[in-house]
Amino acid sequence: MNRPAQSIKKKYTSGKPGKVVEAAYFYYDTAPDHNHNFAIVCGGYEKCDRDFEINRTHYPYYFVKYTVRGRGTMEINGQILPLRPGILTGFEPGTAHHYRADPIDPMEHIFITFLGNQAPDLFRRSTLSENHFIEAANPEQMLRQCRKIIDVGLQKPPFSQEICCHYLHILLLEMAASSANPTARISISTHTYQKCKAYIDDHFSFIQTPGEVAKKCDIDVRYMASLFKKHCHTSPSQYIMALKLNKAANLLLSTDNKIKEIAGQVGFDDPYHFSKNFKQFHGQSPVHYRHAHM
Repeated sequence: MNRPAQSIKKKYTSGKPGKVVEAAYFYYDTAPDHNHNFAIVCGGYEKCDRDFEINRTHYPYYFVKYTVRGRGTMEINGQILPLRPGILTGFEPGTAHHYRADPIDPMEHIFITFLGNQAPDLFRRSTLSENHFIEAANPEQMLRQCRKIIDVGLQKPPFSQEICCHYLHILLLEMAASSANPTARISISTHTYQKCKAYIDDHFSFIQTPGEVAKKCDIDVRYMASLFKKHCHTSPSQYIMALKLNKAANLLLSTDNKIKEIAGQVGFDDPYHFSKNFKQFHGQSPVHYRHAHM
């Protein structure tokens, strides 16, 4: 770790602000006075202890924090704001703030600090500079975006800082778009559909029936079917099957796995049943599809 990153870590994340049960942090080589259009300084994940508390009169960076689980409060500018899953909070450099975990249900959160010439305008448009508090219309989507930043920051692939900055840029712009069009807030039914779709997108290879999805998302399977018909003009079973068969097509072209192995990878116990569905969907058997596109 180079000297600027060491000084950042020592001064601002040495454990003094509050106690944590689990934590993971990443740091980039960006001094506070470095001239950047947009640059993440550091970020991380913390599972807070019951006595977690941060009480600062000053902080040199822009700061955003997404509450993943649990509860707490943020006191800023004379306001006490509740923290719970789905809440994004933030403040500008030099802003006094006081974070505190709920001792009964202490929070887990993801945080990112950043600076740059573009930061003031992005922060203003997202409404965080004025309100310091945003309740996500789609908490699952916001959580996925925050996790992308943390995952890339911790793994440090090539161009990781640029990738993280783009993810954060998009996150703040989406908040700006939502605040600019408050009438576009999604309905409960739309949110339920998005929740079911997100679960399918993440687990489709292992899903056997739409009923499994409905049970995980705590809704009636017939109601879920009506939501899919309304929002994506297909049934949950057809949507799941399409994801399975598109993944299978990709595996046929990108691996040397046998047809039976690929069938198992996308959740088919019977290779014949897999081949029949694959041909109906793609117009060719798995064997002919592989030969035609290799």
